Amino acid sequence: MKKRLTALLLTAVVLPLSAAQMECYIDTDAYDEWQVGSCSMMEYTMDHNPNNAVWRVTGINKAVSSILWSEATAGCTTTQEFCMQPIAPYQTHLGKATILYTDGTWEVVQASAYFETGF
Repeated sequence: MKKRLTALLLTAVVLPLSAAQMECYIDTDAYDEWQVGSCSMMEYTMDHNPNNAVWRVTGINKAVSSILWSEATAGCTTTQEFCMQPIAPYQTHLGKATILYTDGTWEVVQASAYFETGF
């Protein structure tokens, strides 16, 4: 029993406490707040102009080799943990990142961004 308890405690210490996740916000004149998994905003500009959406990867517990951005975040720099892209209103834009760790492991995180203009 003592050996099992020791093994369980060691496993709990070795495993990361949380996995990476993606947060986002829609950049507007209002105060912007990071939201986990998805972000949305209502902006009363009465137009169809795009706004910038900002995605970031958080909760990384080990060394990163690079981050491969895809979907709406395609083309962002692989050495940064954030990405900003213009998005059109009234459409859901999925930001996705494959995190490549230096130990050879990887994980995928994503968040969707959406906003309306009242038009």
